[in-house]
Amino acid sequence: MTTPTVTVLSHTFTQPDPPPDTAKSITLGIPDNATAGYSPPQAIWFYDTPKDQDIFSTKALTKSLQRVLSSYPAYAGRLEHIPYRPDGDWSERFGRLRVNYGTDSDPGVETVIAHCEAPLASLIPNAEQRGRVWNASDVPFELFSGQDIKIALHDGLEMGGLPAAIVKMTTFACGGIAIAARLQHVLGDAQAFLQFVRDWAATHRAMARGLPLPVLTPIFNPRILDERGAGDINGAKPEKGIIDAAQKLPVHRYDWWASGPDCPEPFQHRTKPSPELQDTGSSPLGLPLPWKDWDTTQPTPHYVLHYTAEDISKMYHSLAPTDTEYSFSRLDALLAHLWASIVRSRNIPPSDPIFLNFAFNFRTRMTPPLPSSLLGVPACMIHATSSASSAHNHETRSLAIAIRKAIKSMNGETIPLFLHEVAHQVDTQRYWQLFGGRHHVMVTSWLQHGMCEVDFGAGMRPRFVEALMPGWIMQLMESRYGDYIDEDGELVVDDACSKMVNGNGHGGDLGTKAASTSGKKERPWYSSGVDISFNLEADVLEKLLQEPLY
Repeated sequence: MTTPTVTVLSHTFTQPDPPPDTAKSITLGIPDNATAGYSPPQAIWFYDTPKDQDIFSTKALTKSLQRVLSSYPAYAGRLEHIPYRPDGDWSERFGRLRVNYGTDSDPGVETVIAHCEAPLASLIPNAEQRGRVWNASDVPFELFSGQDIKIALHDGLEMGGLPAAIVKMTTFACGGIAIAARLQHVLGDAQAFLQFVRDWAATHRAMARGLPLPVLTPIFNPRILDERGAGDINGAKPEKGIIDAAQKLPVHRYDWWASGPDCPEPFQHRTKPSPELQDTGSSPLGLPLPWKDWDTTQPTPHYVLHYTAEDISKMYHSLAPTDTEYSFSRLDALLAHLWASIVRSRNIPPSDPIFLNFAFNFRTRMTPPLPSSLLGVPACMIHATSSASSAHNHETRSLAIAIRKAIKSMNGETIPLFLHEVAHQVDTQRYWQLFGGRHHVMVTSWLQHGMCEVDFGAGMRPRFVEALMPGWIMQLMESRYGDYIDEDGELVVDDACSKMVNGNGHGGDLGTKAASTSGKKERPWYSSGVDISFNLEADVLEKLLQEPLY
């Protein structure tokens, strides 16, 4: 593929309009702080030429961005460290963060407008052309992502007035557009990020059509979760009984301070405690990151693999899902299949331990549940553990059991224990909850968040969405929307696009049963299949593509 020419036309900083009434300084939440060194949620939405060329006016899109930021003012704010006080409360321990907004020093959202001289179709094939397996390695996503722009905490340290969010809009010669967004992870997980993008799209649709603006309900209040922490999170010392129980949870605690030997140069700065902590009698060194298991310099081609609803159904039914002891889900089945396939492709010795690391959302797991529109990162990384023999022996059910056990262990009683542990960590970035070595498979699910249904008013879904994951993380999202057959064998006519055109919703995951008076029903996430976006070692990828689909 010939690299297209992309020309930057403007570079500005977008502020909320209307601006916040008052200046605020908000301490970020306990789990928010732990993600300062993680890759930010980011994605690019590629859209074909609309019937109404004005709908993708970058001037209008910037105006609607200003408007939606009035409901998300923290995303235009300034991140900074809270001064360290060894005898302070949990928020004054080392490395804790706050966001300030509503002031003249707010950096705003860095906004780049660019133009590509090539037509979109010459870079991104449509769904039919992509097929079951698409090699996306040659697509220059970096030209449209804004990844060359530094975001606050891009290295886990630097802020200096850098923006917490970045947007890049690139028009194409054909009239299409790429809309990219990136958010510093401490301000939002994938759910919060996608909620922001959906709200921006809904606001833009309304403004473009002269309709009433949607009522947006994001909640930016980290205390809602922090107050659920067990014991005294502000005490001088952690409570031993709580810590002992918390450390039985399936969360990796790889210690950066113990990981200097063999650590790649780009990460070496993380292996040394801050001078402020070197004489504080910090806890003994823990488990080092197993760098010998991960060659970070090895090329990893980028592929998108499509599974149909039938594929997922066969995976699911192979687990004996009627077994009430485990209550498997279709996602359990898909994850177990992917985990086993990658382990076999890497030829991990059968007696070796293997890990599936995945993002775990607290919102629905707390008792009572947290608000679904809660921003921030009410989440952590957890892992399922098994032996490679399960993968080699095609014992997918045993892997699904490991996944289900890990999920069940995190609940309204145990998550508060985890919050207590993290609140008392001397340095919020000392421990890493994940790893990308050969014995580890890392996955994040962006299912059921309307990622592929974001409509900025053109009345069509994106041609493709690229989630811009680091090379060692798999990402799952819904794909190929259209009419589908439900589990009762009835045709469900997909009217999601018409709902978005009329401004009556953002999700697009409802359908209407044909010849039925039952009204609308929720559309299963797997009904039109799932796309798996991943980067794997070239030799592993070759073997993986030869694996049976189920």
